[in-house]
Amino acid sequence: MKLTEEQGLKEIEGIVGAAHLLTDAATLAGYSVNMLATGDILPAAVVRPASTEELQQVVKIANTYKTPVWPLSGGQNRGYGMACAAKPGSIIIDLKRMNRILEVNVELAYALVEPGVTFAQLYRYLRDNDIPLWMDVPSGSPEGSCLGNITERGAGYTPLGEKFLFSCGMEVVLANGQVIRTGTGTLPNSQTWQIFKWGYGPSLDGLFTQSNFGIVTKAGFWLMPRPPAYEPLAVIMDEPEAVYKAVEVLRPLKLNMVIPNGACVTHVRKALGLTACWGEGKNILPQVGRRFDYSPETLRELKQTYRLGEWNFAGALYGLPETVQTYRRIVENAFRSALPGCRFLSAEEQAASPYWRAREKAMRGEPLWEFDMSDWEGKAGALWISPVAPVTNDAVGQQIRIAEETYAKYGFHYAAELILGTGRDLHHIIWLLFDRSDAEERSRAEQCEREMYDRYCEVGYLPYRTGLSTGDYLMRKLGPFRDLCHDLKQLFDPNNILSPGKSGIDLANRS
Repeated sequence: MKLTEEQGLKEIEGIVGAAHLLTDAATLAGYSVNMLATGDILPAAVVRPASTEELQQVVKIANTYKTPVWPLSGGQNRGYGMACAAKPGSIIIDLKRMNRILEVNVELAYALVEPGVTFAQLYRYLRDNDIPLWMDVPSGSPEGSCLGNITERGAGYTPLGEKFLFSCGMEVVLANGQVIRTGTGTLPNSQTWQIFKWGYGPSLDGLFTQSNFGIVTKAGFWLMPRPPAYEPLAVIMDEPEAVYKAVEVLRPLKLNMVIPNGACVTHVRKALGLTACWGEGKNILPQVGRRFDYSPETLRELKQTYRLGEWNFAGALYGLPETVQTYRRIVENAFRSALPGCRFLSAEEQAASPYWRAREKAMRGEPLWEFDMSDWEGKAGALWISPVAPVTNDAVGQQIRIAEETYAKYGFHYAAELILGTGRDLHHIIWLLFDRSDAEERSRAEQCEREMYDRYCEVGYLPYRTGLSTGDYLMRKLGPFRDLCHDLKQLFDPNNILSPGKSGIDLANRS
């Protein structure tokens, strides 16, 4: 018997209430929309539990009926899938009602939250309570989930940009309804759950990121004390080859922690795309279309309007005023020696550009309130292809060549940013923009995406995330690791009910 039949739905309704079990066409359609090339994916129902206890009961019912469920926290995962399940007919478990900020510890600088807590909610909590701590935010919607971004191993732009690295302690509901805690949270009444990551014995937290072995219902993560001084850096570079010199400049600055944050070097097409997302869509999209085609004249005008170069560096300095001043001189000297034609924008110039204003806010942990992709959704297609690279000229050059060659083959345009994490690795976030209303173009976009994965994996560059439609395609390249993931799935979820297909893990498709 399937859960969508009357008996199972009635049992769930008894747990969450009629108002929070939704099967009407309009609601289901809202959870089907995405920006992928494969089209919308319609669920069978949407359930909105209010607590871990309600979630446990819902999961137990799904397990009894062997019916797939797809938990989501914010549903803001644009470019990777948004609020869709991987397969049609799933039950969406929307965790937005589980939105308590359980603790913010000022002395030890950490937070403990539920899945529905958004970046906007936590930021306002810190601001309204005059708590001198900063959080990390992504470049996307303020309504994204803090916890969800951790479990997807997302990247941000403060010194805490590697979200999972700075997480500490999880609570997880397993497929049989059992609740476990990771780290030192395994000890009842633990006093160190959010301050010591490892606990005793095997460390399990990573098993519940980018996976479908359990549903994370609480997560701790570290915050940073508000620094005495903060200075954003904005550098525009007009040479097409400037990215390679910038990488060489930035590697030692990152390794020596002169620039401690998630700094990025962004190509102009991606910078314009981000600016369109950050409140300028109505001004930019009519000039560039859904595929970001533009004439040289239009590009010159847009660069001038938004104070952009062919490549654009955003980073920040934090610390004592004298430290920030010293580091500013070091950074300026390094850039100007390697790139004499580069230009550092003044604070006034940054404030005059929507692109640089957003960068400045994100690097001090303020959500991007102006974020708006309503002109894109359901119309423009957008896939994020995200290989990781060493911070070296050879690696960056090879990755950019692969992208440019493959995109040109399928009739698309390169649009990317390089986010430097530790100074050793960088996330090469490449946008694939296409017209979603054109079936032939959707097909080309899907082929292009898969060929990109083929070419990057052939030369040893593994993407760190994929969209819903390509999880299995990428996972099949990973040999024994794929087998082990399915062994773990069999152990944690033998009825294959939790997010089947997530990251290519699906017992029904194991062979």
